[in-house]
Amino acid sequence: MNPFIAQIKQQFSSGTMTIRLVMVNVGVFAAIQLLNALERLQILSFLEGLPQGFVSQYFFALPVFRLSFLLQPWTLVSSLFAHFGFLHLLGNLLFLYFAGQTYERFFGAKRLLHLYLLGGIAGNLTEILAHQLFPALQGTSFSVVGASGAIMAIFMALAFSQPQLQVQLFGIFPLRIYMLALFFFLKDLSSLGTADQIAHFAHIGGALFGIWSIQQFWHIRLSRPWLGINLRSNKSHLKVKKGGRPLTDEQFRAQKQARQARLDTILDKISKKGYDALSKAEKDFLFQQSKDV
Repeated sequence: MNPFIAQIKQQFSSGTMTIRLVMVNVGVFAAIQLLNALERLQILSFLEGLPQGFVSQYFFALPVFRLSFLLQPWTLVSSLFAHFGFLHLLGNLLFLYFAGQTYERFFGAKRLLHLYLLGGIAGNLTEILAHQLFPALQGTSFSVVGASGAIMAIFMALAFSQPQLQVQLFGIFPLRIYMLALFFFLKDLSSLGTADQIAHFAHIGGALFGIWSIQQFWHIRLSRPWLGINLRSNKSHLKVKKGGRPLTDEQFRAQKQARQARLDTILDKISKKGYDALSKAEKDFLFQQSKDV
């Protein structure tokens, strides 16, 4: 196998979910550019008379004119990975890499993938709904492409779960992540209804979905940094009674060591596979330990 292809395959199979999402976005971009080049070279002769870029638009761009997306329902998902310009791709992938790697470290790969897809779809549906509701947008020919809505979902979820996380703006200026999230949200809000050809409603829809996704976890107190609870604490506990009699020192230490061993196993599992990989018994145990700290 070609070393270059082998390296790509190895990165995709063993890399983080963030890396995989970046690679899929790059792969789709390459496919779009190839399709457009074949059209320009008139190799796809059956497309004669159709607008330039028809194939790539048909398969990867989400139409929002009335309910025309119903004729291309797959674009609700395919558009989340599609970029037609290099600068658009580069900007989104830099943002995705920063937000995705950090989010994945806290929540795991599986949840990152779910949030990317569901947050992006929520953003797309918000854009479609806005074009049906607001008179200024009705009747406009507009298509949605890009990972921006999905990335906003990830970024806002990260900001709401870890608001004190510090980031370096341009590598120089330290900022709390919630400040940056608020800036992007207000920027989209202030641009609604303008003719800049940017899907601001998709961004806002994705952002709101990201916030909602974090809200679902706030009722569970886990040993995670964003909730400020440390289940690996060495804080001593009172000796519990068993059968009406206090435990001996040996029994107490044995129980404490057993609990800590099980806790370490569960936390390691979360760090590798994410919280969703836990069984109900493991989640219940983790919740009980967080209450005892």
